[in-house]
Amino acid sequence: MPTGTRIEVTNDYVARIEDMIRGVVDPKDLKMVLSNIGVVNDISSLYTTNQGQYTATIQVALNDEHSVSSLVYMDRVREKLAADFPTCARFSRAARCRTRFSIRACPRPSMCRSIRRISTSPTNTAQDLAARIRRLPGVGQIYIPQDMNYPSVRMDIDRVHAGELGLSQKDVVDNVITALNSNIMIAPNYWVDYQTSTTTSFRSSMPSTARAPFTI
Repeated sequence: MPTGTRIEVTNDYVARIEDMIRGVVDPKDLKMVLSNIGVVNDISSLYTTNQGQYTATIQVALNDEHSVSSLVYMDRVREKLAADFPTCARFSRAARCRTRFSIRACPRPSMCRSIRRISTSPTNTAQDLAARIRRLPGVGQIYIPQDMNYPSVRMDIDRVHAGELGLSQKDVVDNVITALNSNIMIAPNYWVDYQTSTTTSFRSSMPSTARAPFTI
């Protein structure tokens, strides 16, 4: 959805898109529609390709003996999306069994990464590359995952007055983040001793030889 869209609005859009998919795909061919909306600001965000409350991933599974090719259905859904939801950015791909484990690491068939050490913005470089790639024969979709226009709040902190209260700029920012959202990104606590109210961070609670119960 447009950058910064609230998750409630995204949820409504996804519901309408799901209905559209069920109308495009023959009921005899459709097995399941599964949607993942938004992203939670904790470690679970590692397991989704969503970037925020305004993004969603919709997966469609066809029955084994479907009468129409999945690629044909993809084209039909893509055309219907463009016609019915022009404000939504779209990117679709076919998920085959042999690519299921690599699809999260590289969700696009071909990926270009732009890294600049000079004043030129990497986003501008990416936009320029996208414009050139679109002119190449055989290119179907171009997707730039980075959004530079996400709504933000800029705070101008009076450091003198903050210092009189014993606060640094970081203290003020941390308190604002905690008040508006939570402290999970600035002071995450994973283990709590309810008898003493002592909280322990994830890393400090594990032995040095086994800091995490899983591998990333």
